[in-house]
Amino acid sequence: MPPRSSVPVSRLAVLLGLAALGCADKSPSGADSADTASTGTDGDSGTPTGAVADCTDQTGTAAIVCATEALLATLPADQLAAVQFDMDDAVSKTRWSNLPVGQITRNGPTQGELSATSLVALDALAQALLSDDGYDDYVGILAADDYLGDNGGGAQYSSALATVAVFGTPSVSDAWMLQLGNHHMAYNVTFVDGVGLPTPSHQAAEPKEAFTWDGTEHAPVVGEGAAMAAVFAALDSSTRSAAQLSGRFADVLLGPVEYETGSLADVVFPTGDDRGGVVVSTLDADQQALVVAAITEWAGDFDGPAISDALLAEATSAEALADTRIAWAGTTDSPDLETEGTYFRIDGPRVWIELACQGGVIFRDATHFHTIFRDKSLDYGGVL
Repeated sequence: MPPRSSVPVSRLAVLLGLAALGCADKSPSGADSADTASTGTDGDSGTPTGAVADCTDQTGTAAIVCATEALLATLPADQLAAVQFDMDDAVSKTRWSNLPVGQITRNGPTQGELSATSLVALDALAQALLSDDGYDDYVGILAADDYLGDNGGGAQYSSALATVAVFGTPSVSDAWMLQLGNHHMAYNVTFVDGVGLPTPSHQAAEPKEAFTWDGTEHAPVVGEGAAMAAVFAALDSSTRSAAQLSGRFADVLLGPVEYETGSLADVVFPTGDDRGGVVVSTLDADQQALVVAAITEWAGDFDGPAISDALLAEATSAEALADTRIAWAGTTDSPDLETEGTYFRIDGPRVWIELACQGGVIFRDATHFHTIFRDKSLDYGGVL
């Protein structure tokens, strides 16, 4: 997969640029790593060479596998041991959260612990895993934490705290899982028979509006919020009222409720009348197109051939839309992104998407978004 034509500048991107120039490698001198066939290690000693294997001739799942192997090949032995987990380690798979460091733990080494060469490899992996829009969100969410840290949030907010973990052995055919995490970020992508299943996936950002960090503007969750708001703005007042849920929603319902349990017992989707909302197939063509666009904001964040294409085709089919409901909640007559407690939901036969407007933690005079994207049938590939 070819690299992106431009990478937003951030503290992370500065490190990446230095690594590309070969002048910022901070890997431990003489550190050993596991033997690997990747070109990122010395064939005799198995130690990282400072080079990152080139995966640009690969596409789809093969590119993601190649990029993951390339990252592993840059790691010294201690980090390699920290990043790798057994595929059947359900407790570790569910060790992800929206909370900042200090309140929870995450799997794997942090970006701040990685060498500049490993950061280059990790960035290439993110590019292979994600679509252009998804990669922009990923970089923006990392930058948002740096922005929070620099604006009164302190050391618990930083892109340097983002982690990476690999479950099982990367393969184009066998099952394995990739996990990228930080405050406001959790990518859990399980590959089964060569197809990536990208849930549960949590993305959020504070501030929710565009912000500038290290000279570059970022707006990582603006598109998601705008897409959800557009769905309900297009409804007439009667339909919008029918779509409104009772009660208040302080956050998404099904965020990291399974944190460190190794179980999906607490992930309980509403059924029957409890689903609420209005059925998408009862809307007109333009309104349905807005729902499809909103679903795409989440499901389309991943590489198309490996992950998004098949998922989007199923989630937006006529059959799926006949069993997909849209709903919202809030204290105003119509959804208001600036009002704390405003909440949106897309509830399909498989796809479950939520967006909640929360009060600011660092910027207290504004709301910010929490979102969750789940698959009712195939979170974690369907098997924990």
